[in-house]
Parts: sequence; C-alpha cells; structure tokens
Amino acid sequence: MTSTSIRRPQDRPSAAAERRRALVVRIGALGDVLLTRRLAHSLSLAGLRSTLFAPERHAALLRADPWIDGVFDSESPRFAGAFAGTWPEEHGRFDVAVLISQSVELCRAAKAAAKTVIQIPPGPSRDDAPIAQQWTDAASAACRPFTGKLPLLITDLGRAVVSGATLIHPGSGSPQKCWPIERFVRVSRTLQVEGHRLLWIRGPAEAHFPGGASGFEVIEHPSLEVLSATLASARLFIGNDSGISHLAAAVGAPTIVIFGPTSDSVWRPDGPRVQTIRSALGELDAVRVAEVMAAISDFARLPWSGA
Repeated sequence: MTSTSIRRPQDRPSAAAERRRALVVRIGALGDVLLTRRLAHSLSLAGLRSTLFAPERHAALLRADPWIDGVFDSESPRFAGAFAGTWPEEHGRFDVAVLISQSVELCRAAKAAAKTVIQIPPGPSRDDAPIAQQWTDAASAACRPFTGKLPLLITDLGRAVVSGATLIHPGSGSPQKCWPIERFVRVSRTLQVEGHRLLWIRGPAEAHFPGGASGFEVIEHPSLEVLSATLASARLFIGNDSGISHLAAAVGAPTIVIFGPTSDSVWRPDGPRVQTIRSALGELDAVRVAEVMAAISDFARLPWSGA
C-alpha cells in the first residue's frame, strides 16, 4: 500500500489553482466529512483549492490531500457566529462555497465568505447512487463531477500498530447500525483458524464490549492518525456502517461493510476496495455469518490494480 505515502506530480496544484479557492462546509461525523473528498477533488480539477469548514477532530486527516488548503474548525468558539449567520473571516475570500447543509444561518455565513454559494441537502435525492457522488453532481455548476477512483488518503504508515492484520470494528455511532457482536466473534474465530491475525478496534462507542470477544487482541482508543496507518497496512477490515469503515475505505484497506437500516447503495464508503453486505429486508439480524464469510472468500479473489 505504498501509494498511500506518495504524491504524484499531477496531484500538485498549479499556480493558477492557488489563486482560486473553495470553501466546503460539512458539519458532521467522521464518515460525513470523509465523504466530501470526492467533491473537493472534483473542485481541484476545476482549479479550486478547498478549505474545509468541519469539525477539526474529524477533518484533520484530510489535510494530507494535496487539494486541501486547510481546515476551519467548526467546533471552535472562533466560528460560533457562523451558526448564527455571521462569518468571522475575511468576507468574499472564497470564489465559491459548497454548503452541504439545509441551515439558513450557515447559508448566510457562507454568502459572506464566498462570492457564490451552492447549497446542497445532506440527504440523498435518489437511492441508486452513492451520496458522495450525489453531492459532487449537485455542485456541477462549479466543477465537472469526478467519477473515477479517488487517490488514496495519505497516511504515515510508520505509525501503524501492526501490519497485515485483519481488523474488526464491531461498533457504530448508532446501535441500530451494529451487527450482533456474537456474529463478529464467530467470524473472527473462523478467520483465526484460517491463519488471520485478528485485532478488534475499541473506541468510545464500544466501551461495553466484549464479553464474547475475549481472546482477541484489541486496539484501545487509537488516535485517528494511528488508526488510519494501521488500516492502510491491514490485510482486511470488517465493520458496520460507521466512520471507521469510511476511513478504512479511504486509505485503501480491503473493506467489508455490513449494512442494516441504511442503504448501502447510498451510504457506501468511497474507496477502491469496498464490498457491502445488506439483507433484502434491511435488517441486521437477517445477515448471516455464512454470508459474511462468503463475501470474505469472494473478496480475497478479486484483482486490484491500485488506487
């Protein structure tokens, strides 16, 4: 996965691109922010360098993208006024602001920040296309929507906890999105028998686990920098519809995501090696261990030509 640490010459912005700026506004969790990469990349191909207005704790990793100028931390007191319709920075500094929000106040702030504002609803307008592509398509007045494979999110592989392991993340920000933990245990034990080194990821949302997961190595509360490097070095990642699954996909890990109430055709992670599993009924209890094992087996045989 060495491509995660290489910037190709064609990714470097031109002097003209430096003179045109975009503000991309997405107030959301880790997965929401990561899904803006396709939009920001499309803007870069139109000669626009992007600054993100998003939570710094989620958006900091995206500073590694060569088309990102920086991050305005939406959780900083400095930008509290934006949620009341005022903009604390230089007015009209940006050529365009792409606002993924229905907030009237944020739209007013964006109009102060940029000469042109494109406001996009955060939810899907259709159910047959990934939301990252829908957002990008909706900004077609500012850029030609990019439909190819995104460059991998650059990460420092030297910070990986381990290389070549299969990583399991059984949690999500919403309990309704979590496949039963005992089924993750069964998948993990089967893969262990097949020779995989298993590591489970435990963050704040997984504080209650595991009773049944004893016997597996655990990565406890890793920083996003450490986690992204470990994911980029992974043999395989398996998880629910969560921000960590989006991060795994962005850094190029072979990623299997189990969906329940949310649509995998809309909310699938944006990455080159992603396979989703969802029952026809949209119920997590209906996803069997055998389906996940079959997906792992099929996925292992798929060719991959890189990012």
